[in-house]
Amino acid sequence: MNPYLKKMGFKESDKVLITHIDDIGFCHSANIAAFECLEFGAASCGSIIVTAPWFLEAAAICRDHPRYDVGVHLTLTSEYATYRWSALSSRDAETGLMDAQGCLWRTAREAVQSIPVAAAESEMRRQIEVALQAGIDVTHIDTHMGTVVHPKFLGSYLKLADEFAVPAFLPNITRERLAQVSDPEFIEAYEHIIDQVQTEAVPTLDEIITETLHAEDNKIAFYKELIGNIKPGLTHLLFHPAKMAEELQAITPDSCAWRNADYLCFTDPELKQFIDDSDLTLIGYRELKAHL
Repeated sequence: MNPYLKKMGFKESDKVLITHIDDIGFCHSANIAAFECLEFGAASCGSIIVTAPWFLEAAAICRDHPRYDVGVHLTLTSEYATYRWSALSSRDAETGLMDAQGCLWRTAREAVQSIPVAAAESEMRRQIEVALQAGIDVTHIDTHMGTVVHPKFLGSYLKLADEFAVPAFLPNITRERLAQVSDPEFIEAYEHIIDQVQTEAVPTLDEIITETLHAEDNKIAFYKELIGNIKPGLTHLLFHPAKMAEELQAITPDSCAWRNADYLCFTDPELKQFIDDSDLTLIGYRELKAHL
């Protein structure tokens, strides 16, 4: 079984679920939705984009509600067409952190290709520092668009988790799973990391449910099916709630509908009751942090 869950007192047959909000702070609509979901209780935790324009509002809400389980959504990308953000650690183009517009790179591929490891580590550290300075009780770190868990940056990411004594969102990358990857450099880099991770001391996720970034005719039924099929071990289910508004429609017309659907689902009594009645334990990253 998952060695970290065993350390926490769970049994091999136990299903442990994290319901995690991504992208808090990216806009006002996301903040309203995210904190309503946390208050409602179907969402157990979430993470904030510190570089985003509405970070200060999110930080103020966290200070007023310290019980909220919130981490830092480490960010090396700025993906929207006309709504963008830059780095916190430097505005020097020579660092490789930014594109021609002076913003973080639009895609994970560009970020991985362009940003040196030292610059990425400095930027990640600065984002965590800014969150702490803003009064947020940072419970964990995770990744926006998957960028900082790329093999190029993964060593720095785990180093920072240790430095700040917080758990890191970390898939349980086994050699069996790596065997399904075609890129030999990717495999070699991850194998090096695998040897460094002591799973009884570092919480690793047995499953990550990411296939939530789309619309559904009945998204509550969709989430109930996902949650109903969870297997024993530690599962991280991520979603992106935002409340429908002109702001959200202007920023991201392609995703505003399913983000609003996520908000409606995770503030709906039907889904919360389903989670409460399920044979699983809902936790956040604060519980994982307590056992580091």
